[in-house]
Amino acid sequence: MRSFFLLLMLLPLFLFSQESELVSNTSEGFKGISIGLLFEGQTKYPNPYYGPNVGGLFDDGSYHFTVNVYYKKFVFGFQLSDEFLYLEKFDNGAAWKPRGFNGSYSSLTRSYWLTLGYNVINNINLKLGIGFRSGSKQPLTNRSRKASEVAENFDYENPLIIFNTSDSLNGFSETDYSLSINYPITVYKRFGIVPEIGYTFKHGGLLTGFSIVYQ
Repeated sequence: MRSFFLLLMLLPLFLFSQESELVSNTSEGFKGISIGLLFEGQTKYPNPYYGPNVGGLFDDGSYHFTVNVYYKKFVFGFQLSDEFLYLEKFDNGAAWKPRGFNGSYSSLTRSYWLTLGYNVINNINLKLGIGFRSGSKQPLTNRSRKASEVAENFDYENPLIIFNTSDSLNGFSETDYSLSINYPITVYKRFGIVPEIGYTFKHGGLLTGFSIVYQ
């Protein structure tokens, strides 16, 4: 019985020791957290192509708002994309045009991405991602722009052609994949920047941008 009470008295000390070791190991494994912004320019278009004249890399593209957690040699990430891609979907001759859903420019597509990276050499991380795209969604950026302004900027002769002509085309969904590389650079004490370049496969998106990291 005396041994039993002695064990009960020592148990909290043992548990505290184990908890302290776990916190210590977790702290040692945690390398940093970052938030950032990536810009995507579309390079791959549907064939046949019924869109406006493409004058530059960022005529069509998206903004990726990113969060990454660095743990040991791994990078766990999440991205939310506000998209202005040119996509097409057909139904009985009618074309789905994402610059206007239901007669409004303010509903395009959005993607949610999950990424996993690994420190392959020195401080260089290789990241793979899977994205789930859907529409129509109200954009987070450029909400004040009108459809007629977009049509003018992209050389549409008739602004009405940016709108869908069939109710069956008001929804869109697909899965996309990405590959990217980033490189954390310490700038001041525990703060740094992380340049990143990458590629999304479905529509040939070229990614470039950076994030701010706390290490």
